[in-house]
Amino acid sequence: MTSVDAPGDLPQHLALVCSQFSRLAARRSEVGVGTVSWRVVATIERHGPLRLSEIADRERVSRPTATTVIKRLEEEGLVRREPDPTDSRSSLVSTTEQGTGQLTAWRSQLATGVGGLLEPLPAEDIATLERAAEILAGLVDSHDG
Repeated sequence: MTSVDAPGDLPQHLALVCSQFSRLAARRSEVGVGTVSWRVVATIERHGPLRLSEIADRERVSRPTATTVIKRLEEEGLVRREPDPTDSRSSLVSTTEQGTGQLTAWRSQLATGVGGLLEPLPAEDIATLERAAEILAGLVDSHDG
C-alpha cells in the first residue's frame, strides 16, 4: 500500500487509486460489457433523457466517442433515441426497460464482487469508505456540469 508523502500528492493518488479500484471492481463483477457502457447507461438513468452533447460533456469524451458508445448501446437494446421536442435537430437518449434491468443486475453483480473485498474490513474502515464515497460523490455532483 502506498501513502501520500506530500500534500500535493493527494489528487494524483486519489485519481490513480479510484481508477484502479474501478477496474478491479469491474473484473470481479464479470458484467460482460465495458464499464464505460454501464457508466453511460447509469448517467442517462440518473439525469433523465440527455442529448448526445450532454452525454459527451458529462462523460468527458468527444462527441464522436459518445456517438459510438450510444450506437452500440442502442444495438444492444439498452438505450433509445427519440426526437427532442424542444429542438427538432436533436434527439434525446434515454434508457430502455432492458437497459434499466441490466443496470440493476450490474449493480447487484458489483455488490457481490466488491462486497467480497469489503467484507473482511473492520466496521471502522467500512464507515471511513462510506464517508469517502459520500465526499467524492458530492465533488462529482457539484462539478458535473
